[in-house]
Amino acid sequence: MDPARWNGMVVVSRGANRICVRDPGSPAHCLKYVLQPVDAPRSHPGHWLRARLAGTGNANLTELRAWHYVCPRTDGSEPWRLAASEAIVETPAGPALRCELVRDEAGDPAPSLHQLLASGIPDADGRMALADAVVRFEAWLQRQAIPLFDLNSGNLVRIHRGGRPELVCVDLKSVLARKELLPLSRWSRRLMHAKIARRAARLRSQVLGTQHATRGGTAIARHRTGH
Repeated sequence: MDPARWNGMVVVSRGANRICVRDPGSPAHCLKYVLQPVDAPRSHPGHWLRARLAGTGNANLTELRAWHYVCPRTDGSEPWRLAASEAIVETPAGPALRCELVRDEAGDPAPSLHQLLASGIPDADGRMALADAVVRFEAWLQRQAIPLFDLNSGNLVRIHRGGRPELVCVDLKSVLARKELLPLSRWSRRLMHAKIARRAARLRSQVLGTQHATRGGTAIARHRTGH
């Protein structure tokens, strides 16, 4: 099957407000474009309100700022955990955010967790192995104290390192794009760690197919998917 294309470029993924395509000038990069209203899927009214609360009208600028915020705050261990954002560039299709393209062993774009869950997890991974990858990703986040709260299956892609699956974040916007009126989890290290743990537990449950997460000792059903 021929890959989907947008403005003549191969589509890597598509979200509510942006589309990611392969950079035709560099196999190691991808380009993220902010979709115009006519091109963007109809989004929930809450998306607009959250953008206003965060003070961010351009997702590409927010992600680039988030990258420059996070980079100097990490200890340099496992730098491959985050896909690098390089710059806003002008292209024939308009301005785009040029990012590192996370690729699999064959050189193709690494699949997102959302894609794996939707199409069937390969035997080489297995649900438990992917769930363990979530645990390792969370442990890295906690060590780095990165307030990455949007741990959904569409923002994480799967690669293989050392013979096992590992996760890489390809969207850092949520580090700066807060959704609360009072972002207490960003002001308190204890609350930040607790929130990351809750989001990671929810994602791990989604990977395992249990559709449950634990909060305060009570199992709560979940029916959320990535985008």
